[in-house]
Amino acid sequence: MIAELALLVAGSVMASEVLLRLPLMDQVSVITRTARSAAATLRSRRISDHWKETILPAYSLRMGGRSLLFFLLLSLVALPVALIGIVAPGGMAHWFEVLMRPFALAILCISSILYIFVRTKIARG
Repeated sequence: MIAELALLVAGSVMASEVLLRLPLMDQVSVITRTARSAAATLRSRRISDHWKETILPAYSLRMGGRSLLFFLLLSLVALPVALIGIVAPGGMAHWFEVLMRPFALAILCISSILYIFVRTKIARG
């Protein structure tokens, strides 16, 4: 139990560090900007229906690509926690069972929030 707890905390710290270093908010900004542009295009009476039919699929494609990239970045955040199963007692199958427990999810969330809070406080000085 202590070993699992230590591995959970270590995994959350590694995942938090990856989270802080990836450009996730940039992806969210691009998706939000594109969605706003698409909505403005739809609402505009000055833009012809022909142009709307032409540009809206381009907006959709851009949002779809960025959403896929966002998913891949989030998968990279989860990767360190999943890979800990290689060294976890009981192997990968047992590790994934541990990760499905509410207690383990709570430990991951709490330790990650605390780590990010402390790390950002130290970075700011």
